[in-house]
Amino acid sequence: MAICVAGTFAAATVVAVFLLPPVVYRSVDPTADHSDARAALQSGLLTAAAALVAVVGGLVALAETRRSNANTHVRELYTRAVDQLGSENITVRLGGIYALERIAKDSPDDQRTVVEVVSAFVREKARPSAPAPAGPATPAGPRRLEPDVQAALTILGRLPLRRGVHRADLTDADLTGAELSSANLAEARLHRTNLTGAQLNNLILTGSALLGANLTGARLAGADLTNALLVEANLTGARLDGADLTGAVLVEANLSRARLDGASLKRAVLFDADLTRASLFDANLTDATLNLANLTDARLNRTDLTGASLDATELGGADLVDARGLVPGQLDVASGNARTRLSTDFQRPASWPPAAS
Repeated sequence: MAICVAGTFAAATVVAVFLLPPVVYRSVDPTADHSDARAALQSGLLTAAAALVAVVGGLVALAETRRSNANTHVRELYTRAVDQLGSENITVRLGGIYALERIAKDSPDDQRTVVEVVSAFVREKARPSAPAPAGPATPAGPRRLEPDVQAALTILGRLPLRRGVHRADLTDADLTGAELSSANLAEARLHRTNLTGAQLNNLILTGSALLGANLTGARLAGADLTNALLVEANLTGARLDGADLTGAVLVEANLSRARLDGASLKRAVLFDADLTRASLFDANLTDATLNLANLTDARLNRTDLTGASLDATELGGADLVDARGLVPGQLDVASGNARTRLSTDFQRPASWPPAAS
């Protein structure tokens, strides 16, 4: 701001050198010769302009020096933080992680690099475990991530949102038992990531890619999975109560025994998905695609199926007594058995066996 003001004054002074003296002395006595006085005034104004130009130059140099010093300081902090990540001491590694978070917040231009480095740290530290040797199975208790890996995940989930900077790339990482509740991993890459038993309640995963991810037994109540890609994802026994899966793609996903009570699956694509014994009480499946999906023994009480596509959908043993939005044409192309329960308002499709007594 100071540079702009000084520059403006300098320019105005230069203009005044040539325009002001004639005006001043013409107004005093147009017939008199004021050339000496005019020259003296112009000389003074030129001196002032030169001084202001010098000030502007000094301010510009000062600003460049400060910017250069700031960049040097950030580079030094970054180099030191990255070195700390490789330490054998977990306290030192934690210090490096939090130093990188500070850099990302203070220097927006460096956030992309910080995200890439921290993501790589997680992938390296949380590699998939080797298969256990054959023998008697040992009961495994709840697993917790190492503190430095958990800290890295935490900062990835709370960094500022910046246009063009993705949240994380945790492809193939084993994050069993991770705690990411209420974090923001929108548009993150989580291909084949293992999130078994993870605490992900209210997690934001809008537009994220979780192709082949393992979310067995994960807690995702209230999570935002709008437009997420969950092709071939394993959500067996996952808790998705109140989750938003609007527009999510769950082609060939495994949702057996999953709980989706009150969840929104509007326009979701569940082609060939496994929803065996899933609970969808009061869920919204408006305009969802369920072609070839398996809903054997699924609970569909108060589920809204308005406009849902049920071509070749398996509904054997499913409970649709209180389902909403259904029309006869939808059921005619689906497959049911004697245990499939329908409202008394519906006539069973002719292709279905009679209801069990």
